[in-house]
Amino acid sequence: MASVGGSTVCVNIMIRSVDGQMPTLSASRKQRPFSPAPQRKILLVSINIPKNNDPYGSLDTFVFGHVPVVFLIAENANTAADMLEAHPDIAVVIVDVSGEKGESGLALVRKLRTELDNRTIRIVLLGEATAPGETQNRFLDYDVSDYRDISEINLPKLFTSLTIALQSYERLVTEEDNKQSLQTILDITRELYGVRSVEDFCLTILTQLKVICKNVEDCFFAIPNEHTGELSVTAGKGGYVTANKQRVKEVVDEELFGMILGATVSRENIFTDVVSILCISRDDKLKGVVVLENGAPLTFLETRQMELICANITLGLENADMFEEIKRLAFNDSLTGLDSRAKFRSDVQQYIETVARPEKKKVAVVQFTLEHLPELNIALGHDAGDELLQFVSEQLTQLFPNAISLARTSGNGFGLCLPYKTTRELKQIPKTIHSLFEHGPSTRENLPHIVPRIGLAIYPADADNATTLWRNTNIALANLKVRNGSYFCFYNSAIANDINARVEMNNALRTGIGRKDLSLKYQPQVDLDTGTIIGVEALIRWQREAGKFVAPNEFIPVAESSGLIAPISEWVLQEACRQRRAWLDEGADDFRVAVNLSLSIFQNDDFVDLIRKTLKVTGCPPRLLELEVTESVIMENPEQTLRNFRELRDLGVSFAIDDFGTGYSSLSYLRQLPVSALKIDKTFIDGLTENGDDAAIAQTVISLGRSLGMKVLAEGVETTDQVEFLWSAKCHQAQGFLFSRPAAAEEILPFIRNPGFTTFTQKSLF
Repeated sequence: MASVGGSTVCVNIMIRSVDGQMPTLSASRKQRPFSPAPQRKILLVSINIPKNNDPYGSLDTFVFGHVPVVFLIAENANTAADMLEAHPDIAVVIVDVSGEKGESGLALVRKLRTELDNRTIRIVLLGEATAPGETQNRFLDYDVSDYRDISEINLPKLFTSLTIALQSYERLVTEEDNKQSLQTILDITRELYGVRSVEDFCLTILTQLKVICKNVEDCFFAIPNEHTGELSVTAGKGGYVTANKQRVKEVVDEELFGMILGATVSRENIFTDVVSILCISRDDKLKGVVVLENGAPLTFLETRQMELICANITLGLENADMFEEIKRLAFNDSLTGLDSRAKFRSDVQQYIETVARPEKKKVAVVQFTLEHLPELNIALGHDAGDELLQFVSEQLTQLFPNAISLARTSGNGFGLCLPYKTTRELKQIPKTIHSLFEHGPSTRENLPHIVPRIGLAIYPADADNATTLWRNTNIALANLKVRNGSYFCFYNSAIANDINARVEMNNALRTGIGRKDLSLKYQPQVDLDTGTIIGVEALIRWQREAGKFVAPNEFIPVAESSGLIAPISEWVLQEACRQRRAWLDEGADDFRVAVNLSLSIFQNDDFVDLIRKTLKVTGCPPRLLELEVTESVIMENPEQTLRNFRELRDLGVSFAIDDFGTGYSSLSYLRQLPVSALKIDKTFIDGLTENGDDAAIAQTVISLGRSLGMKVLAEGVETTDQVEFLWSAKCHQAQGFLFSRPAAAEEILPFIRNPGFTTFTQKSLF
């Protein structure tokens, strides 16, 4: 029963949900729908009802379902205003606005709706009888739930007004709770879909559930094993924070474990006074279980929010799992089990920042490729190539146990990062890698020999970050391809400058081709017996925009490595044939034009058709064209070379082997080829009169050519002593600066008609 003492009276009427006894563990874990609803506060303001109609003594008889009700009583409007600010959760305020209290009562209502901006609290006014229009205005102005004539008020009428007002309040609170609940779910869902790992996802879920359920301290998220179905903790908070990766049955008591198993079997959530179990499934397949020790019964709203979140967990969990799989695929090589290039660079950068830089350690970053692996795949199949890659991965793991990272970085490439202390250790790295391919185990003897190409860069000498270090290993590898010879290369700035210069030259050459900056010069070939011009060799020249000529030995390698050599070679062939036709039209019918063929054009499947088409388009007779090829070009595909040579020989085209003696060739193929001439490379001619070895090589080439019925032409002849040697060795064709520098097309015919020298038999060329 309520009692009055002082200016305010608090009457607490609690409806208990249990029998008043402290529950045992088992009792507290019995499933229940939700905890009792929160209490509702009702404020009575300035109410002065005659004693014979006093409702206070009977307030404890008011019942509003199972909701606990608390009555607060304020003697005047000022006290009520303070109480409204102190208790913003008051559900209903009943205000006496009769007589002289009317103005202060209405002022209180205005403050409630405007200054305090409380639109949820319900208002019941008790006042004198008024005209219907005035009552309606008060309802509209102050959002009043009910207006009662104070002279007619009694307990039943008061309780009726309270019930209506509380029902209205509950609807508003429910709507607001629903709105906030929906926003909470949206916010949580949005955050969950941004999580990229399963463990982080589970931790985020637990964090959000603890926000919703204020009484939760200890909780964990468990996921079933993909194969066995056994639950293991993926993330935990409170008392379960150290339980990660442990089996659930090892971290909870037998009773709770039984409840968890029951939830997983029924696929239903369980809520008790002290434990909540959320079962997460999709298409009847268990995805996970969330266990929360709430310490107190959950409210209906908490229960509903948890179930709504649970409905969104499944998709979010699958989303996080998908991102983990994508990350695994991105960071791991499925064939070898090694890291990927992205993981390699990430690990190297992390090591530099966390270890190498603060501890001043030196680090080697290594990139190496397996040359000719594509050929192995073609020859023996991809299974053999995969076997080799797996073998290399296994051996590298054993050879470099202290590696910071070991990765497969491309189809035939690997990355290695490891610390070192001495220069000796550093130099041993490429040797160790190379030894793997020199002495493979017997089980791999059926695999072809593969050659590694190794590029190395050093922290901090070459760069201070993983990206630049990796780029520098690329530069070192590129230098290996250009220079050839060694199987490894350490990066240095000179190499980078050289690569940059080649890139700049490549861009300039590409532009120059478009601007037609390339031109041909022609160097005469002389018969030493007669002093006549028997041919000219077409030599390409490139004059850059600034007027500077670039030597062929500088830009031809760039053209070859960039793929520009093919269009350049086709242009040279067509221009030389066109010019030879022009000379023929001027009556010059007694010398051939020689064109050097690149490997790219020679390996073209349409090579023979290209020659035919060029001769037809330019009108150059086949007998006036000589094609020069090197030994290395011939031996790339000797069978195809033989077929092409024979087909073009039948057409009338002649062939010469250029730079003979500097490459590798087979005499058996050489004898079969329809070649009419051998050309002795300038490197042997330079040392004819001073180096016995060069003289012996030149003599051997001359003798070989004569025995095979071929003519022999010496390149780079610059002195009369060289001519004397050649003539005495019975080599009677030559070209070089001694006779003429490469000349423009318009200078050739006048030179041929008046070369300015006689035969060697006269002991003087001039």
